[in-house]
Amino acid sequence: MSPAGLPSSRAHARRVPRALSLLAALCAAATAAAQPAPGAAPPIRALYVTGGGFHDFKAQEKIVPPGIAARTNIVWTIDNSADTSTTKLIARHETTAWADSFDVVVYNMSFSYVVDTAWIARIAHAHRDKGVAAVILHGATHSYRRGATDAWRELMGVASMRHDRQREFPRLERLAPDNPIVKALPKEWGPGSDELYNIDRSWPTMTPLVQAWSVEGEKHFPVVWTNTYGKTKVFATTMGHNNRTMADPVYLDLVTRGLLWTVGKLAPDGTPVAGYGPPRAAQ
Repeated sequence: MSPAGLPSSRAHARRVPRALSLLAALCAAATAAAQPAPGAAPPIRALYVTGGGFHDFKAQEKIVPPGIAARTNIVWTIDNSADTSTTKLIARHETTAWADSFDVVVYNMSFSYVVDTAWIARIAHAHRDKGVAAVILHGATHSYRRGATDAWRELMGVASMRHDRQREFPRLERLAPDNPIVKALPKEWGPGSDELYNIDRSWPTMTPLVQAWSVEGEKHFPVVWTNTYGKTKVFATTMGHNNRTMADPVYLDLVTRGLLWTVGKLAPDGTPVAGYGPPRAAQ
């Protein structure tokens, strides 16, 4: 033994390589565990943009992304940097670089007083030109509506400026019952008390899937639709004012199917393609 009972330098020298070998093995195991299994489908890279006024976005942040993650193979990045501001120009959208990191963006926000024309166009055109899919929920359809540019409206495929007073939602009418996004929607399902958004204009690239009767407008308006805009696919629904609706399993099923359709992961029968169904429970 060396002084003070310490191991000899020879014994210490033998132990160091062994310790390093053990550390290397543990690091390799951790790295392997963090990687998808060989042949496993890569997760959908999704951005969730939320915040603004008029809705309970903080609560919905804990409903929508986890609800979709329970139904498909997806990883989330959350951007709630706007908090409750309806005028915030979020840092992420200062350039189009954000679009290089995601397959789809879910917009559930209310930036209704953002009117910067170049800003709005830059967001919409990033989708159009780079092919990043979009899912647009309820209040997001009224975001940017006061801006002079049609870019956001062209991304959505519709224009809307107002909605009916909140009341028990009227009967839903399925316009495309065999469409894979809505074919599994129960015939008697509705969102409960909600706001029916009035659609003032639609673009030829927009396909209505479900509509409802407006008591105030005295006409039908689409409440679920798809759109194509340049290279991108878009799914949108104006339903979802209340947390109760967004937490409804039928609503989350519908939005998940819409999202899967936008990224090409929804089969014609309305089920996810292989690798994009609900995650397996931990063993």
